[in-house]
Amino acid sequence: MMEDISDFMERGDFGSALDLALRIKEPFPRLEALSYIYLYVKEAKYMEAVLGRMLETVDSLKESLEKARALALIGYTLLASGDSKGDYFFKKDYQLVKSIDSTLWRADGYGYLAYYMALSGKYSDAFYYYNVSYESVVSSSEPYSKVLSFLYSLAQRIVESADKIRSPNAREFYELAAEIYENIRRNLIARELRKKASLIEAATQMGSKVVSDFLERRDLESAVFVIKYLSEEEKVLALLEVAYWLVLHDKKGLGNSLVEEAFRMVVERKLQPDDDSLRDIAFKFLKIGQIKDALTIAAIITNKEIASQVFARIALAYARKGDKLKAVTVAEAISNENVKKEILKAIEGDEDVGHQ
Repeated sequence: MMEDISDFMERGDFGSALDLALRIKEPFPRLEALSYIYLYVKEAKYMEAVLGRMLETVDSLKESLEKARALALIGYTLLASGDSKGDYFFKKDYQLVKSIDSTLWRADGYGYLAYYMALSGKYSDAFYYYNVSYESVVSSSEPYSKVLSFLYSLAQRIVESADKIRSPNAREFYELAAEIYENIRRNLIARELRKKASLIEAATQMGSKVVSDFLERRDLESAVFVIKYLSEEEKVLALLEVAYWLVLHDKKGLGNSLVEEAFRMVVERKLQPDDDSLRDIAFKFLKIGQIKDALTIAAIITNKEIASQVFARIALAYARKGDKLKAVTVAEAISNENVKKEILKAIEGDEDVGHQ
C-alpha cells in the first residue's frame, strides 16, 4: 500500500495518494500513510487537507493509549515539516498519557512519546521520557512476566530510536537500552549495545582518526559505523580514509566513488576539512598511483601553500607517467611561484623528475 502511495506522490497525483491512504482500515497505519503524504507535499492547501484527515482519525480513536500514540505521531509530523505547532501536540499527548490509569499502558504511552520526540530531534526530552517509562514499570507491582515482556519491547524501541540518531546523542540511548537488556538477562544483546556506545564515545573524542585506527585493524564494520557520529568536516576525512582502504583492497570503483562523494560534500555544504589531513590523505593516494583521486582531494584544500605541495607532487607523478601535458597543466595551478618554477623546470628536464 505504501509503495502505491509513494508512486502516486512521485507522479504528483496527490488526490489518488490521499484516497488510497484513507482506504486503510486500521487507524494507525492510516495515520502513518497520511503523515508520509503530509511530509511529501509542499503546498499549504494540501498540507491543511491532510492534517484535517489526521485529526479526524485521532478523534475516532477510543482507547487513550492509541490516541496518545497518534498525537505523538502528529507532533513529529508537524515538527519534521518545520511547523512548531508540533510541540502543542506533544504537550497534549503528555497530558493524556499522564491520565492513563494502567501502569503498563501509561509507561507505553511515555515510550511512544519518547520515540516520536527522538525522531523530531528532541533528544534530551526523548531520553527523559524513555527513563520515565522504564522506571515506572520497574518500580511497579505488575506481574513479573508482564514487566519482562514490556521491558523487552521498550528496549527494542529505544534501540530503534538510537539507530536513527545520526549524532553522538545516540550513545546514551544505546546505554539505556543495554541497561534494560541486562535487567532482563539479555546480556549478549546488552554487550553489543555497550560496544556501540563505546564506539560513539571514541568517535567524539578522536574524530576521523578513530576511523583510520579501525581500518588499520581491518575492522571496516566499526569504521563505517562511527562515521555518522562525526562532525561534517571529520566525515569528509573519514570517507577519504575509507576510500583509500577500499582501493588498497581491490575495490577501486567503490573507493573512487567515495572520493567523489567527499568532494561533493565539501562543495555543496561549504565545508572546510583540516588541510593538513587532506594533504596527508592525498599523498597516500599518490603512493599507490591514484593520481586522479589525489587531484580531486587537492581541489578542496583551501590553504594555498599546502595545496601547492600537493599539486607539485601530482604534477611530478604525471610527468613520471609520461603525461607531460597533464603535468604542466597541474603545475600551472600551483599558487606558490617558486614551487611552480621548480616543478615546471623538473618537468621540462625529464631526467630530474624522479628525484624531485
